Amino acid sequence: MPRNLKARRAKETVAIVGDGQTERIYFADVRDTDRPANLSIFPDYPRKLGSYKGVLERALVLKADYAKVFALIDLDKIIQDNQIAEYQQAKAVTEATGVIVLENNPCFEVWLLLHFVTTGRLFNNCEGVVTELARNNRIPRYTKSQKFLTNARLYHTYKNQLRETAIPNAARLEVNRAIQDILYPRAETFRFFEWYFQQHA
Repeated sequence: MPRNLKARRAKETVAIVGDGQTERIYFADVRDTDRPANLSIFPDYPRKLGSYKGVLERALVLKADYAKVFALIDLDKIIQDNQIAEYQQAKAVTEATGVIVLENNPCFEVWLLLHFVTTGRLFNNCEGVVTELARNNRIPRYTKSQKFLTNARLYHTYKNQLRETAIPNAARLEVNRAIQDILYPRAETFRFFEWYFQQHA
């Protein structure tokens, strides 16, 4: 392949790696809803599900072929398994290659929850977030099943709330981040969408 063609293709591609099917289905819906003309979104997830190592390893592989690679990391298992120091080291190595690591604490569902509420609640696990998310005035009967996630089209359905509520709520959680409890919620997924809407408004 000619170098200039490869470079041009690289400028038009972004890969997003998460550690489960929720992220893959969600970002496939971003791609299918917006169909951005100058952006190819490749949602992917590693074979080592539930493993930050699997996410970072997969992101590093994809970095060779994509202009931007975002790696979505759920912190719940890292915290539960007392792997924070090990993870931080691996994260630094990965970011040094240009991969953008985005943390969600405890899990990706906190990003969805922020579409509806502002919260600083300390969740011990993802199940607590899912319980809050599944309330009738949020995403009723929310489950992490492939059938539910595919049919719900979460990005398409809640896109307006994403821009007006979720992004500001998630950004607010970053204020004074360094002094917060280790379980303080986080949804750095908002950083992807800040970039995305700037590039493809």
